[in-house]
Amino acid sequence: MQTTLLGLAIAFIIALVAALVGPYFIDWNQFRPQFEAEASRIIGAPVRVGGKLDARLLPSPSLQLRSAVVGGANDLGKVRADKLDVEFSLGALMRGEWRATELTINGLSLDLGLDPKGRIDWPASTGPFNLGSVAIDRVNLTGRIALHDAASRGTIELSDIAFSGDVRSLAGAIRGDGNFMLSGIRYPFRISSGQGRRRRGASPPRSRPTPRPRGLKRSR
Repeated sequence: MQTTLLGLAIAFIIALVAALVGPYFIDWNQFRPQFEAEASRIIGAPVRVGGKLDARLLPSPSLQLRSAVVGGANDLGKVRADKLDVEFSLGALMRGEWRATELTINGLSLDLGLDPKGRIDWPASTGPFNLGSVAIDRVNLTGRIALHDAASRGTIELSDIAFSGDVRSLAGAIRGDGNFMLSGIRYPFRISSGQGRRRRGASPPRSRPTPRPRGLKRSR
C-alpha cells in the first residue's frame, strides 16, 4: 500500500514538474498547423498565426499569439491582431467552462461591411463553438475598426481605439469604457449591454461629455 501511494506521489510530482518546466523546452510553433486547423474548425472561419505561438499550463493556462488573423483573404469581417494574450481560469476549465481571467489584444484591425440598409454585414459562424459560453473577467484592447458602407462606397475608420472592460458572454453581454479617434477628434464611449437590458446602448462616461461628431469624412 505504501509503495503504491509513493508511486502515485512520485508520478504526480513528475507530472507537476513537467507542466511547470516543460513549456520552456517545447517549441509550440511546431504545432502551428494543428492549432490553425482545429481553431478554424471550432470558430468556423480560417485562422492563421504568422508569428510566435506559445502556451503554458501552470500556474494558469495561457496562450500567446502574434500576428493572428481570423477570416479569409477577401472577407469583410476579417479580424487581425498583432498581439493576443489570454489567461484562462484553471478551475473553470476543470468544470468544463470557458472563462478567461484576462484577455489582451493589441494592434487589433477589424473591417466591417455595412449593407445598403446600414446594418453590419457580419458573416454567420459555421463552427460548433458557442460564443455565449465564453466569459472574460478583464479585457484590454487597442486597435482600429473600419466600416465599409456599401451604399456610398465610402469608409469610416475609428482609429487609435483603447477599451477596457469585461465580457459576461461573447454573445453580447459586454461592459466597459474606452475612446477612439475619428476625423482628428477623440471621443470617449461607454458600452453596457446584456440580456437584462432592453437594448444595446453606448453612452459617454458621466465625467466626460461626448462631443457629437460633425461632418464625418468618408474616404473612397
